[in-house]
Amino acid sequence: MINSSKKLESFLQQYRFKIAIPFLKGDVLDFGGNEGELKQFVRGSYTLVNYDHTPMKNKTFDTIVMLAVLEHIPVGDAFNVFKSFNSQLRPDGTLLLTTPTPRAKPLCELLAFLHLLDRHNIREHKHYWTKEDIRQLAEQNGFVMKSYKKFQLGFNQMAILVNGQW
Repeated sequence: MINSSKKLESFLQQYRFKIAIPFLKGDVLDFGGNEGELKQFVRGSYTLVNYDHTPMKNKTFDTIVMLAVLEHIPVGDAFNVFKSFNSQLRPDGTLLLTTPTPRAKPLCELLAFLHLLDRHNIREHKHYWTKEDIRQLAEQNGFVMKSYKKFQLGFNQMAILVNGQW
């Protein structure tokens, strides 16, 4: 969960929102979306899922968003989550994710040590994904990486995934 009392946490969240907003189309699944802060930017229906995945069952979406969530999921579980996404993303849909790069690990740990980032949140990071890791996760679950970019001096990354038939 975002610790909004930490100014840097709030800034990073708002930055992720800024890059995600152009991709929010139609009905949106906000996977790991904290308290639903992204909802205000969604024009279609909005489904928030954190630990209880029940709200996303038997639904399909135009956009699935994972902002700073993937690093909190054990690698094996991430493959299971993406497998479910494949059946829930509509044919012309988009899966947008952001996650810190491996380069960010020491910086995140330092900022947490200095109490500028939430220590508990950083300790929950299970894996720092590379571009190739994300590509494999996508391809093994029927997605294609449509675009990829690093931001915030290469410490974060964004990937846009689409169904493999794209």
